[in-house]
Amino acid sequence: MSTPAEPLRLLLLADEPEWAALLRERLKPLGDAAVLLTAPNWAAVDSLFSHDRQAVVLATPALQPAAGRCELPTILLLDHEPAATPTGVSDWLVRGQLTSDALRRSLRHVRERGVLVATLQRLAEQDPLTGIANRQGFQALLTARLAENDGRGLALGHLDLDNFRHVNDALGHQGGDRLILQVVSRLKKELEASDQLARLGSDEFALLIDTRRDPNRAEWIAERIVEALAEPYWIDGESLLLGCSLGIAHARTQGGADPLMWHAHIAMRQAKGVQGCTFHVFNERINRNARSLADLESELRRALRRDELELHYQPRLNLADGRIVGLEALVRWRHAERGLLPPSEFVPLAEQSGLIVPLGYWVISRALRDMQALRERGLAPLHMAVNLSFRQFQDSQLLATLSRLIIEHGVDARWLEFELTETAVMRRNELVRQTMDALGRLGVRFSLDDFGTGFSSFVHLNSLPITLLKVDRSFVAEMEMREENRKLVHAMINLAHNLNLEVVAEGVETPEQMALLREFGCDQVQGFLVSKPLPVGELIEYLVQASGLELAAAF
Repeated sequence: MSTPAEPLRLLLLADEPEWAALLRERLKPLGDAAVLLTAPNWAAVDSLFSHDRQAVVLATPALQPAAGRCELPTILLLDHEPAATPTGVSDWLVRGQLTSDALRRSLRHVRERGVLVATLQRLAEQDPLTGIANRQGFQALLTARLAENDGRGLALGHLDLDNFRHVNDALGHQGGDRLILQVVSRLKKELEASDQLARLGSDEFALLIDTRRDPNRAEWIAERIVEALAEPYWIDGESLLLGCSLGIAHARTQGGADPLMWHAHIAMRQAKGVQGCTFHVFNERINRNARSLADLESELRRALRRDELELHYQPRLNLADGRIVGLEALVRWRHAERGLLPPSEFVPLAEQSGLIVPLGYWVISRALRDMQALRERGLAPLHMAVNLSFRQFQDSQLLATLSRLIIEHGVDARWLEFELTETAVMRRNELVRQTMDALGRLGVRFSLDDFGTGFSSFVHLNSLPITLLKVDRSFVAEMEMREENRKLVHAMINLAHNLNLEVVAEGVETPEQMALLREFGCDQVQGFLVSKPLPVGELIEYLVQASGLELAAAF
């Protein structure tokens, strides 16, 4: 363990004075690399460590922190080997086994994990390409700013680049990245320190504009932005013109972040009707002409009754032998006017309105039906992954309904897999644990989706019946070009394996990403390089062709 410029500070909270003497003895080989301090309670921790987020706490069971009490890595000091893995701490040491080497390894382990968690927390709210806030970070900032100003003196801009996907395909990912960086640079030049810029998606941006000095400031900034973005871009020596659509919505004293973002989105969609770069300001006339949330919710309710929804399935590939071993069920809405809608267009609305519960049951029932269809075709059984919302966890009929559906469709519950988000897992841990235990007794298994975006505690993960982690596509994207992404993905795979969990990497689109993931020991991959999501008819054809073939050899 190399000696840092500043000594590692350790704070001991122990109800037995013998621990201090033992630890000082075991720390001697570290020399000046670590200093041991003692404190009687957690008030002292807050006082001594309020500005030192790299420190480590060592605590005996009587003084260990309650869940969520301490953000610092904490090592539990025990007299005997525990019967089960302690929760709420980063690591544990036993008095009779406490050698200098064991202490050194434990300190290195918790600090390395702390660095990883801190990096994940930062990246969870930051766009990795541009360094500006992402959707999650911006929503938190917007909520805070609205609370500070009571809805006054703020305007929100929602900007969308027209046909960016086609441009990105023509330029390649690296060229697309350079284009996005030029767009961000131009946007920053038109904003001031009191404004905020965020990247909501690959080609969508949010602008929080301070209008306290001038109520019309958002409009004249919008004019300057559309003029700036209309200028040619230079990529690899060639000029390129790119249209944009910008919607502006002024905050009101009533309402919160969601209505404001929705109004800016409506205004942006109105601006889409004009070719080139233009902007629109939200007003009640636009609101009357646009489809409201209530209208869309009503349509979604009718879609459920009229069976306008369908499932597409994206295969998962086992890197060890090239076999397809699993599927993820992804819902689509075949809208009569707007065509086939992806889940991003209506699942958030279903979450807000509570429709996610009947929608979720429909997805489970249809997925079980299609599992039976695959079996009747003589295909090998595959794990069927279905997303499970936190709202469904709160439904008292979840267990009974699922039991009934499994019996009705005659499938083996061992092949059913529920995907949970980190946010759902960590929001109310005890409720989640109880529900997962009950479902687990039916035979279903659980995976953690979008891993790395929700600050999961590895200790909490280890206490839940999760068998598989899915590394979020935002970390896999550009992994072959960004060393930070490579290190994070490699570290997440190693940590998951240390917890005896399998790992699936999402969003794999290039052979280079596949090769790196195989090198890192990733178990499975999912993404367009393997297959796009397929309706059940095309899926059967795909699986029939893939059966008996080692697909991994093709990449």
